[in-house]
Amino acid sequence: MRHPWLINFSLLTLILVLAVCVFYSLEEEPIESPVLIDLKAESVQSIRIERENKATIFMTKNKNGFWQMATPLHISVNAVQIERLLQILSERDYKRLESDTLDLGELKLNPPLASIKFNQITLAVGDTSPFDNRQRYVQIDHNVYVIQDSFFYTLNNDALKFANLAPLGNSPKITALKMPGYDLVLTEGKWALTSTFSETDIDGSADAISQLIESWQKASAYAVSPYVSSTPSQGDIHISLQGKQQALHFLILSATPDLVLADPITGIQYKLPANQADKLLQLPTATKPEAPPTK
Repeated sequence: MRHPWLINFSLLTLILVLAVCVFYSLEEEPIESPVLIDLKAESVQSIRIERENKATIFMTKNKNGFWQMATPLHISVNAVQIERLLQILSERDYKRLESDTLDLGELKLNPPLASIKFNQITLAVGDTSPFDNRQRYVQIDHNVYVIQDSFFYTLNNDALKFANLAPLGNSPKITALKMPGYDLVLTEGKWALTSTFSETDIDGSADAISQLIESWQKASAYAVSPYVSSTPSQGDIHISLQGKQQALHFLILSATPDLVLADPITGIQYKLPANQADKLLQLPTATKPEAPPTK
């Protein structure tokens, strides 16, 4: 007959082994769902958006990695808007539905409310879920999913909402700037200034000119809107950029209370804070030499 202490020891050992197994099984990380679309964001070279009763938007990434809209507007694109769209690719919070039993018309997937095409992969977008309006039906190939709706607002934006807020586009390098009272040309790394203002009225130093150019290269609007051609212009601005054959042309529509610049080619006007007017439209006032003290 076995000794009772030996049986108890064996049972205790078994309990300890089981406890260790349970502990480590609880410590294991949960298995993540695969991403909704097996496509890396950095591999996306084109995005096509189609919506009900709205113009198709087609955008491509250029060799420098910046996004441009080809239709319906020919403009530089706001990178933040692109990032919001690309987040769909990494979505993991979704549920796949049995598509054989679904009425795609009822889910507004046939035809879809909208579709977005990343390279050659198309995602059709339908209605919100009746059980949770924070979720939305989408279809990829023949598969239907319910996913978190964090993208439809951006997807449904008008084309102008995708416009880059920087009037000069991405990483501009100015080679010439012509505006009321000033004509600046970069020649062999140095700026040549021709102005209607006298040297005693403006600071035409290299530092002041560099600051003016930098202000233009970093300029950013807080809002864009369609250009209203009936608004009278207060002057023209022509800016040549490195690598661009055609100079940019802006009309000064207002300097106060906001600085409003219009691009008649793209049909967009940019609204910038009023404090940008002095930095963009003129060189600083020349510093007057101090008068000698009177005796």
